[in-house]
Amino acid sequence: MALNRNHSEGGGVIVNNSENVLMTYDHVEITFSDIEPMPDAFKGSKKGSVFLTPYRVIFVSKGKDALQSFMMPFYLLKDCEIKQPVFGANYIKGTVKAEAGGT
Repeated sequence: MALNRNHSEGGGVIVNNSENVLMTYDHVEITFSDIEPMPDAFKGSKKGSVFLTPYRVIFVSKGKDALQSFMMPFYLLKDCEIKQPVFGANYIKGTVKAEAGGT
């Protein structure tokens, strides 16, 4: 996972030359839980866009927040579930593991 490394100043996404964007979803909300201690960048709910590539999911925030982008490679995603509540929006819930030696 990487924080604030995959966005451009104009609000777009930065991908490697070897990958392409398969899908984009706007009006996405992301929240983080079960982080101890909780850094300021992960507090609260963030709104923005999600970009899906063959190798990872990239969230780019819409506002001027401490969290501008968040990248999740598929091999670090665990226990993903698709939730479809009767009342409310569908959502995906899962765990993102930090990469060993990552910053």
